[in-house]
Amino acid sequence: MSAYSPPHLELGDEKLPLGLKLVYAVGNLGFTLLISAIGFFLLIFYTDVAQIAPALASTALLVGKVWDIVNDPLFGWISDRTKSPLGRRRVYLIYGALPLALVSFALWAVPRGLSSTTAFLWIVLSYALFDTFFTITNVPFNSLTAELTKDYDERTSLMAVASIGAVVGYLLGAVLPPMITGGFEDASTGYLVMGAVFGGIVGLSIALVAWRVREPSQDKQMTAGLPILASIRATFSNKPFIMLLTAFAIVRLSFTLMQSSVPYYIRYYLGAPDRMSLILALLMVTVGVFVYFWKWVSDKTSKSKAYAFGLLVMGGGAFATFLIQEGQLIFMNIAVIVIGFGLSSHWVAPYAMLPDVIEHDEAKTGERREGMYYGVYGLVDKIMRTLGVFLVGMGLDLVDYVPNAAQSARSLLGIRLIFGPIPALLLIFVFPLLLRYPVTRQSHTELRKDLARNRQAED
Repeated sequence: MSAYSPPHLELGDEKLPLGLKLVYAVGNLGFTLLISAIGFFLLIFYTDVAQIAPALASTALLVGKVWDIVNDPLFGWISDRTKSPLGRRRVYLIYGALPLALVSFALWAVPRGLSSTTAFLWIVLSYALFDTFFTITNVPFNSLTAELTKDYDERTSLMAVASIGAVVGYLLGAVLPPMITGGFEDASTGYLVMGAVFGGIVGLSIALVAWRVREPSQDKQMTAGLPILASIRATFSNKPFIMLLTAFAIVRLSFTLMQSSVPYYIRYYLGAPDRMSLILALLMVTVGVFVYFWKWVSDKTSKSKAYAFGLLVMGGGAFATFLIQEGQLIFMNIAVIVIGFGLSSHWVAPYAMLPDVIEHDEAKTGERREGMYYGVYGLVDKIMRTLGVFLVGMGLDLVDYVPNAAQSARSLLGIRLIFGPIPALLLIFVFPLLLRYPVTRQSHTELRKDLARNRQAED
């Protein structure tokens, strides 16, 4: 009797089967689970559990990101040039799933009683190792988005489904850590258990994508040939990409400031640490509920306009949190719903916009370089995340934050500013940039027609 071979989901040029979208969403869940847990809890784990000074911890994270200047574009470039029977993207998912699971666990395994120097080195090395395997798997995974379909609206549909997986991942990453760690007398043990659970989830989710999704046959892939420096130069000469990257970077910084400071805001200003999970769950449920609303707005207008107006709403909600008084949980819930409503546009639009700029690059270079684009995108994403955590840590030091104690009026004011008005201001700057974004449904359709004619002429 022959062994059972499961049906594989083949990548098409236009419309995609729902099953493929759902599998991709599961992979998204695993990655965003880690991103969420790290964004919400890594800094407060370092400061309040591992007892590392905020400035020291945030500086160590920033130093650990230096490797990112190289690894995201590098691994993107390598995957563009990869020729393998397992696919130029899928091969990295197959061999990277287990190592990423292991280093994800190690991230939360800080030994006790470390000196300042040793703690600094531990954070730098463990985070750099985690980031390496995250990049090796995440850049090829994201690069598949541009290869799944080349249709302007189908890419939005794909990301709408995939974003549901991302929302679930973010929700679990935001809600489960307090629930898991709260079940242990020793918080350090709780974080170790959490790291093991989350590492297992991400490893299995990546393995599922590698098992169920096949790439096009090697002869249908446009393997890139540009040297790495020439590839980087060509990427940064793509004007629509630079506009999108700038907007995305500012939004990522804004959201990271809120994400990293929200545990401090809820615990020390609102005085409701027991409501942390409920508030974060409310945020992510709201994001999930309105994902298809922003897809509808995108279908009726454009991706960039949907993104712009969503961010404007999010900024209004963020600023409103500064007006909330201590203990006003009902008003906080209302502000969170407004923030989640606007934020849901970020889970669809930019990730559906990025594949469109790759056709602009193909028109100039004659190559498909998804890996390089997603590598640069991932690089900026992670730099902004780390910069946001660094700024929160430095800000806490500047306002004399004291872990596990009642905060001074100065500290509370600093926490409120970092959580609300500063991120809101950043989001306002992005609005006019997105309104001027040049890639529309019509322009992208015309570009694809030109590319098709060029390919036919070459044949």
